[in-house]
This record gives sequence, C-alpha cells and structure tokens, in this order.
Amino acid sequence: MLEFTPLSGPYVPQGTSGDEKADVRIEQPKALAYLLEIDQVRVLLDCGAPESFDFSGMQAPPGEGELIGLLPDVLARIAPTIDLVLLTHASVANMGFYAYARARLGLMCPAYATLPVQTMGRLGMLEARRTLAEEVDLKADNPYCVPTETEIDDAFESIRAVRYMQPTALDGKCAGLVLSAYGAGHSLGGTVWKLRSPSVGTIVMAIDWNHNRERHIDGTALLATAGEQRGDAVGRPDVLITSIERGLLVNARRKECDAALLDMINRTLVGGHSVLIPVDSAPRLLELLVLLDQHWAFAYQHMRFPLCLVSHTGQEFVERARTFMEWTTKNWATQLLSDKGKKKGRTATLQSPLDFGSLRFYSSMEALRSSLAPSQAKVVLATPPTLACGASQHMLNEMLADPDALVLLTSRSEPGSLTRSLFERWNSAQSEPGSWRAGRVGIPVSVGGHMSYTVRRRVRLAGEELRAYVERTRAANEAQERERTHMERSQRKLEADVDDSSDSDSSSDGGADDDGEDTLHASTRGLAPERLGNEGAALSFDIYLRGSASRMQPSFGAADGEYGAGVRYRMFPFAERKRKVDCYGEAIDTSRWLSRRRKMEAEQEAKLDPEARAPRTRRSAPAPEPPSKYVTEQVTTAIRCRIAFIDMQGLSDGRAVKTLLPQLQPRRLVMVNGDTATDADMVETLSSVRSLQGEIHAVPVGATIRIGALTNAYNVRLGDSLMSALRWSSIEGYNVVHLHGITQGSDGDEVLTLVGAPEDSAASDSQRVPGTLYIGDLKLSSLKSTLSRKHNMRADFAGEGVLVCGGDMGSAEPMRNITVTKEGTGRIVIEGNLGLSLSHVRDSVHALYAQVDK
Repeated sequence: MLEFTPLSGPYVPQGTSGDEKADVRIEQPKALAYLLEIDQVRVLLDCGAPESFDFSGMQAPPGEGELIGLLPDVLARIAPTIDLVLLTHASVANMGFYAYARARLGLMCPAYATLPVQTMGRLGMLEARRTLAEEVDLKADNPYCVPTETEIDDAFESIRAVRYMQPTALDGKCAGLVLSAYGAGHSLGGTVWKLRSPSVGTIVMAIDWNHNRERHIDGTALLATAGEQRGDAVGRPDVLITSIERGLLVNARRKECDAALLDMINRTLVGGHSVLIPVDSAPRLLELLVLLDQHWAFAYQHMRFPLCLVSHTGQEFVERARTFMEWTTKNWATQLLSDKGKKKGRTATLQSPLDFGSLRFYSSMEALRSSLAPSQAKVVLATPPTLACGASQHMLNEMLADPDALVLLTSRSEPGSLTRSLFERWNSAQSEPGSWRAGRVGIPVSVGGHMSYTVRRRVRLAGEELRAYVERTRAANEAQERERTHMERSQRKLEADVDDSSDSDSSSDGGADDDGEDTLHASTRGLAPERLGNEGAALSFDIYLRGSASRMQPSFGAADGEYGAGVRYRMFPFAERKRKVDCYGEAIDTSRWLSRRRKMEAEQEAKLDPEARAPRTRRSAPAPEPPSKYVTEQVTTAIRCRIAFIDMQGLSDGRAVKTLLPQLQPRRLVMVNGDTATDADMVETLSSVRSLQGEIHAVPVGATIRIGALTNAYNVRLGDSLMSALRWSSIEGYNVVHLHGITQGSDGDEVLTLVGAPEDSAASDSQRVPGTLYIGDLKLSSLKSTLSRKHNMRADFAGEGVLVCGGDMGSAEPMRNITVTKEGTGRIVIEGNLGLSLSHVRDSVHALYAQVDK
C-alpha cells in the first residue's frame, strides 16, 4: 500500500509587501516536501524552504495530526522515522531545508541526488546564508531556519550522488527497493525519480519538469524522443506523481521570449541606462548566462556595455558548471567534437559554451560600485530573485529613481515577495491583463505609484555604543582568560596525579598513603602560631604529600611548633612532568617533530620566493570585522523605473502536461500543487482520455491519499522447514513463490515468522485452484532470440503478434511451421505438428515466464 502526503503549510505569508493582497491570499499553496509511505518505508521527496527561510509568517493547514503543520514542526516529529530522502533540483524551494533538518532535527537517513544537484545545491545554500548574514544576526534568537556553513558542508557531503539511468539497490530498511534517476529538464542535473517496489510496482516522481530542450540542457526523459532509445525513457509506471501548478498556463514560444528579452535590454543600454535582472543562484541562472553571453559575443564585441553577475558564489558556480559538461545538452558535446577535429594544432584551444568571456563577477555591491560608475549603462544579474535582501535589493534602490532604467523579471517569485508585487503591478498595467497566461509576451511599462518594503542592513558602531561594546568585550576576554588559566592549572594537576599513580604501582609506599595524609593533618593543625596567627587551626594546603615524604622533617624549622613537631610552610605548587617510558624505551612525541618539519618547510619556501609568500600570509589571516549592529527600517519610495516580465522558468505548461501524460499511460496518477480551478480542469480533461482510465487524484497540501488500500505488504521471516520446501522462480530480478502458511510470534516482535499451514487448514481451503501460475509478459522478440541461441531454430515474424518458427538455422530445408500467437492479455497460442520442434518452442515459452505452483 502507498500513502502520499504533500507536507508544509501554505506557501503564502500572512503579511504581504504589495497592494494586491486579495489575489495572493487565494493562491493555492505549494508544497515544499512530499512524504511517501511504501508499506513500512518512509520516503521524503524534496525538503525545501521559502527564499527568506522564515516559516513563522506562513499559515498552517487546518486540522490536527502528525503530518499537519508547518514543515519545521512536522519534520521535528517525523525526521527520525524517515528512511530515505530524494532531492530533485538545486533550488531553495526543493532542498533549502535539508541541511537544517539534518543538523538540527535528526534527519540522518541516506539522501540521494545527482552530482550537479549536490554541488549546485551546496553553492546555492552558501549564497543564501551569506546574503542573509549580511543583514540579520543569525547567531541570536531569530525565526530563520538557516544552518551554519559547516552544517551545510556536512549535509551535502553526506548526499550519495547517482547518475542518470543508474539502478541503485537500496539496503537496510529499504531493502528490496531499486532507485533510478532520469533527466527532468528545468535545471542542470534535475531529476525524475523512479522507485521500484515489489508490492506497489514502479513509482515515478516528476516534480518541476520540462519537455522542451533548452540551450544548456535537454528535455525530460519521461518520454523517448526521436534520437533516443526506448530504454532511455521511464516507461509506463504503476504510479505517477507530478506537479500541475502551471496547468492553466500556456507558455510563449522560446524564440519570441528570447527576442523580446534581448530587444528590451538593447534598447535600454543604447539609451544609456542600466538593466537589473533578479536571478536565483543556481537552477535557472545558467540558461540566462548562456543566452546573454552569446548575444554579447555577437552584438557587443568591443565590450561597450558590461555584463555583471553579483553573487558570493557566482564565480565558483560557473567553474563547477564547466566540470559538468556531460550533464548538459548533447548538442554541445557534438559541437566540441567537431571543433576538436578541425583544430589539430598544438596552439589550438577549444572554446567551451560555458567560458563566458563577456561576464564579470562581483562578490558584493561595494565591489561593483568601486569598479563601475553608477551612471554607466550595464546589465546586472543579482541574487536573490525575491528582491527581499542582498545585492538585488540594493540595486533596486538605485534603479527605482531612474525613469528609463529597466527591472526585468524572469519569474513571478514567491507570493508576498517584492518581485511578486512588481509583477502584479506590471500585469495590471498591460493592455490585456493576464495575457501572459495565454502565451503572449508583454511590453515594459512604467507602473508608477509608491511601494513600501523592509530594508535591513548592518552598520558600524560609534560613540557610546562603541565604548560600551569595547568594555563588554574586554570584560568577556578577561573572564575567558581566567577560565583558561584555571583549566590549564587543573589539567597539570591531573596529569601529575596520573603520573604518580602509575609510578606507585611498582613501589612499596602505597600502603602508607593514608598514614602520611593523617600525619600531615595532625602535624599542621596549630603549627607555627607565631607565623600563622589565629588562622593556624584552619590552615589548608593545595598539595598533600604522599607516603613517607610527609614524615620527613626539613632542616629549616624542624624544631619549631608545638612539641617540636616542626613547621610545614606553604610552597608554590609545582607538578613534575615525567617522561613516559614503556617496554621499548622512551615514547616519542611525533607532533613535536611534525610541527618542526612544517616550520622548516615554510622557512625554506619563504627564502626561495619571499614575494609570493607575503600575499598568501596576508590572506591566511583576514582582518577582524569592525563592531557593528543590525538595523531594520521600513522604506516607502516612488516607482519611476520601467518594469517588464518574461517567463524564463523553463517549466512545462498545461498544454504539454495534457499531451504528455496520456502518452505515459500511468495506471494511477497523482497530481500536486494545483489550485482548485487547475485541479478540476486537469481531472476533467484526463478522465476523458481512454489510456487514463485508472485512478486520478488531485491532492491538496496536508491531505493524505492511499493507493492500493486492498493490498498490504508485510515483512516476515520464513521458517527453516518452510524455506527448504519452496521452489522459487525468477522474474525481472525478483524471486517469487506461491505458498500457504501461518504466522507465529508475539505482539512485541518486529518481524513475524511464517511457517507452513497445517494439512487440515490447507484441505479446508475451498478456493485453492490447483495448477501453475505463469507470471510475466511474453515478448516474441525475446522468444525468437531464445530459440536461436538455445535450439539453433529459425524464427521469423509473419504479421503483428505472430512468430513462425521451425527448422535449423543453417539448413536449406523448408521450415516445419510452428506458429506462436499472442491473443489478448495473458493468452498465448502455439500451433504445429507434434515433434521435437514443438517441444522446444513450448519449453522456451515456459522458460520466459516465472512458474509458480498454486
């Protein structure tokens, strides 16, 4: 049985930054994660987060239960019970919460993703954290679910990378499941997951896919194209889970979108003004960079207008993308091979499509401002796409005051974000509002009006705040130094005690320890009153002497004190560090030699090249950051710049979904992320398709559906007597057998034992049908190859569904015709004369099935 639940609350914040609140509130929420329960195995598909990483402003779905609530609350309850995590894309909406859940909520189960998703997802998370850390104090108590950089690195290093069409047999509690990854389009390394279960069948999970081939990646592998083999496609699944959030949209043609985007940019640059394009840090950035770099190489060969990318991890992202050429479109591989054949000289270099010779990288807005004048016309791609913080928001503040500047939106972004507010204003200002849904490309407009949004920044301390900070820091450092000194002193005492204990094992003074200590106390109570005054009776010593040493009288002051017992003076504590010696001699401290070796190598390198050593030394010790504080203010400003929107998300529209899903012919279809109108339209359309006569479900967020509720699968242990009596048959990698048995075990046992049923119980089973059950699907092409390989028998096709066979392969004699015909589902007809050939054909047909005795 399969249970499926879209997790997390609505993707709609309670408070919005725009004026169009009514449209935002009715928008259908988008799930950030999906939970599959296959019999006794829990699988988490994706683990996303909003771009702000703030779940506090989201509404929880109504109802009560373990799976009802916001994603952090739900995962805090169920994370230890999850057995497998599958990640589809490298965006924050698909995997932004995974590192936090692994580090803080106990999501320690195995996770799988493709290598580009693993690498680009890590860079995207680092970009999001560094951007947010510049404006929010992440060390203090805050509602942001943001992990540290160390937690991000540890989480993504633990992900197990897979390749496309690589079957992976899972182990542990997931034993019996086979996992395969297929291309999804939309992003580099984007994945359609195929999970094969013995009880449920084949489950295909396709979230955010694109069937069209783009500049840097091919389309999805859900269906085989003309240039691919049928085995490269997913095939007909038993359960298909797919997203339909764009079910009522029609995408504009890619050529029209590209032409409109480049025309808007060119007009703005020629007019002497700048263009701002808010982008994400990984999934769709590569497609835009390829498009713009090709245009710059063709139109602006003399680099009149800078093309800039402002991102903390932008340069590393491009460098890593160059190492994933095998994951990009096949056209690039063909192009590189053809160029390699033309350039055979030693000085010839291959030009990769990801070299981006026209692109400039900047890690911050300060670096951009120091390099380029604010008045210079340029194109700036800045993160994040929501305009809520970071470089994109800082650049927006400069663009809003320029009437001829252009803010070019390539996605609608999250509901309630600044990008969504600008998009709604642009849509309302069009001559036909909503025309973008019908596949039309809009025009840039000046929306006018005012806009309020929150600006957060970090400012340096000054005046009284700076002096108070310095005092607190000095007091904290002094307390830390005192604590460190105390710990070192305690450690020295502990090491001295350990050394003394090891030495006393072989000596005969151990039995006198108690006597020595008692003698010390007795001899020091009230001693030397003329020196100690009235405090002599309460005197205590830091170090107690052990053994006969306590009874030894010093020469100085030996006759002083009461009754001539002598005086013991307080001494400064000293712990003698003894050398460690074993049966092989003195132990050598290797760390001392290694540190000396490193020091010698560093000195030698500095002598050889002192100029190269100096800059690296300066980089290894970064300057401390000046003391600062975080401030938040609400800004209201006029919108004077132009706004434009061109959909560059790279997702399939409703027309493609309605066309491709019937071709997949899934036995059961599960649709997610659709609003009420989209769900109703898709269910009505697909229900009328003849090839989709199975179950069709449209699941809202928080709801749970059960597929195959009449069939349950359990894990049992086969008894020894039953195991030895079974005859197994192999089919498609599985071993199957039909048996009658009963379970034994107590209620506390996790796995029950299955033993053979008693004879009276088996005899009373009136519904048992004697005979043999044949499992499988006969392919006449497989039968033909089997006859040729095992029996050297000729076989040819004679029309659809008929195989004529008989006679030897090398014989010139006419064939003794034996026909094998497929008639309907599960019916095979073999016709021919009695003889050895008929027997061979019949045995070969039986061998292609799994035979199970009933």
